[in-house]
Amino acid sequence: MVVKKWFSGLVLLGIILTSDSCKQDSKSSGSQAQGVAAPTESELAGETFAVTVDGKRLLRIPEPDSIVKKNKADVDAARMNYLGHLTEVKPYLNYGAQCLKSGLVENALQVLGKGIEQFPNTAELYYLRGIASVEARQFGAAVNDFWKAGKGIEGQKDVKGMLDKTEDEKKINATLHYEIYKWMGLAFQAQGDFSNAEKMFEVCTDFSTNPDLHCMSYYWQYQAYKRSGRGKEADQILESVDPKMFISQVTKPYLDALLYYKGVISESELVDLNKLPQSSNEAREWSIKAYAVAVKAFLENKDVKYKESLEKIIASPYWNQMPYIAAEADLHKLKGYDYKQMETKELNSGTKKSNDLLKGKK
Repeated sequence: MVVKKWFSGLVLLGIILTSDSCKQDSKSSGSQAQGVAAPTESELAGETFAVTVDGKRLLRIPEPDSIVKKNKADVDAARMNYLGHLTEVKPYLNYGAQCLKSGLVENALQVLGKGIEQFPNTAELYYLRGIASVEARQFGAAVNDFWKAGKGIEGQKDVKGMLDKTEDEKKINATLHYEIYKWMGLAFQAQGDFSNAEKMFEVCTDFSTNPDLHCMSYYWQYQAYKRSGRGKEADQILESVDPKMFISQVTKPYLDALLYYKGVISESELVDLNKLPQSSNEAREWSIKAYAVAVKAFLENKDVKYKESLEKIIASPYWNQMPYIAAEADLHKLKGYDYKQMETKELNSGTKKSNDLLKGKK
């Protein structure tokens, strides 16, 4: 079985993700690496929700007021349900997922960790904590959790998980297997390990059962193939891409990006890099397309265009989007950073506040 094949490979590799050395001073989260500009006044203001791999603070994700109110209500409701059902696994999952939706990475890591202590054989808990670790830029820890999640459902078919699905998620109909490998691929890629990343995205395609899933996996697989020396296979992916593919609207940004790689549509038809998104919903589509522009510039050896495109992506405040994380990793590498597992750091949001949320206090 393909899954078993790659999991065995990961075991043999030992998940050695911390061998690279980082040129930052790990003794202080506020220290600035050589060549990195001092933080601006706006960067110093506000509450820290996560940090980049070079220690820069990531602030609250801006949303329209209506979304902020809804997210807060959803988090509050999930917390109260969690507090009233501490012996059931789903409330841990739902609370952790709602925290992630609102950018509360530290809270998500804590509640999902507590869930794993109570229910150590629940794959979905490891999967969600893996996502939280990716968003916290703890990529090695993320891969370990994704590995455990994958092992937990190995051999099972059509596993969808316990969390309720949105209408878009129902249309796409991804299995938990698919999502685990997609995120694990990103965790490898963010460390510069495109060899393992392309393997994970390839496994992802094995769990693609409709054009929507194929489009999403091809988007990641194509660029990982190209960057890991598998150009022929990458070109074969583009050969199978057709503008008339029957996909849902939510997947169209991935198809458009692939058509851009293929040369069917131009950059001006794809995205305006200078028009930054104003909400997470806008950021999802924009970042998918914007990262395709950066990748294509890299593949065509347009160094200035590549760097400028990456900088525009991370100038947006939507740091939990998958393409943003990939772009951030690319830019750090371009500036001379080599990823290593970050030390666990207390965020400025404070442990007390995080613990209060877990206990139901405001």
